[in-house]
Amino acid sequence: MKNAVPLLLLALVLAVPSLAAQSAKEMDALLSDERVSYARAARYVLPAAGVLPAAVSEAEAFGAALERGWLPAGADPAGFIRLDQQAYLVMKAFSLDGGLMYSLFPGPRYAYRELSYRQYIQGRRDPAQPVPGSRLVRILGRVLDAKGGGE
Repeated sequence: MKNAVPLLLLALVLAVPSLAAQSAKEMDALLSDERVSYARAARYVLPAAGVLPAAVSEAEAFGAALERGWLPAGADPAGFIRLDQQAYLVMKAFSLDGGLMYSLFPGPRYAYRELSYRQYIQGRRDPAQPVPGSRLVRILGRVLDAKGGGE
């Protein structure tokens, strides 16, 4: 029993850096991704909004977003998400209120326009363009800053 405590502590100390390394690898993969998939977008947006826990898998996050109607019906988890679709996912996950047109016709078109108006989406904009991982991170950062969760 005396040897169990030091071995347990050693195992814990060795496990913590590997968890941090895994998170760093995940973030590196996201940032280097030129076209974020629906599953990967859901994996980062839903935990950032507090809808799902941080340790959720891409498949679970995709399923949850699809079930809620936040992604297009029949979306392929490996297919790339468009900027307007990602804007809609962000609006729904963070429960953001939109302007008049978004309130009347909630969907990707007006979600994109709302996030552009609020300057969460900046730079070159085309609602049909694929979303690179670096852009997804910047948009999420702006939304979290505005909601007070980006400390």
